[in-house]
Amino acid sequence: MSRTPPILTPPETPGASGLQLGSPSARKPYHFSTLCATVDNPNAKDQYGSSSVPIYQTATFKGMGGEYDYSRSGNPTRSHLGMAALDVITRLLKAGDEVIAGDDLYGGTNRLLAYLKAHQGVTVHHVDTTNPESLHPVLKAGKTAMVLLESPTNPLLKIADLATICSDIRARAPDAVIVVDNTMMSPYLQRPLEHGADLVYDSGTKYLSGHHDLMAGVIVCNRDDVAKKIAFIINAVGNALTPFDSFLLLRGTKTLAIRMERQQSSAIQVAR
Repeated sequence: MSRTPPILTPPETPGASGLQLGSPSARKPYHFSTLCATVDNPNAKDQYGSSSVPIYQTATFKGMGGEYDYSRSGNPTRSHLGMAALDVITRLLKAGDEVIAGDDLYGGTNRLLAYLKAHQGVTVHHVDTTNPESLHPVLKAGKTAMVLLESPTNPLLKIADLATICSDIRARAPDAVIVVDNTMMSPYLQRPLEHGADLVYDSGTKYLSGHHDLMAGVIVCNRDDVAKKIAFIINAVGNALTPFDSFLLLRGTKTLAIRMERQQSSAIQVAR
């Protein structure tokens, strides 16, 4: 009998805990697949205790001084999610800033970086991110404003040592914002914030949705200063997800763990 080939398993989720249900002690942290299935935000509970996040299909909210007033700025359905994608992140840049990016990138990313270089005075350095030392010659304190990484890359599936690169950036250009496109792995198999990144974005259209019925991007951030700037940009530009698209993405996330395991299993069968 042949040995069953290994399947990638998701990393542990430190600090992720369940809800407090009348007990002063914290529950044992949920497994990542459970977090996907529940997609529950204890700070944004539905007033009727719905087990599925309701769709608040409204542009405005009544009253003054409440938590929500205009869906452009915030919506209860969207509060269970992150927000849109790379265009929002690159709006953190200004003329004269330098960006380091990989030499193999998603086509849309390449086009956006080329536009910033041609029209907004941003310098872009492309390096081989499979070798962390390739960043050193162009990594400059006070000049490097952002480092944009993919791992695996799209389309060539190159692998970058995210932890080593993030550590090098912190030592050589501590003010640089480290951004990782995690679309090719999804948060089920890789969470770059745990390796030192500041910002991570995923295409909600692909693994996270899983149903081919929406266009979305999700940003996660672990720096309050950067998060405030991102929130300002989203509010000013108005490119946040609609309530219905937020609902569709939440629905897809519930089956993320099951789909990722099945995709891996199917891929192994094809490889044989």
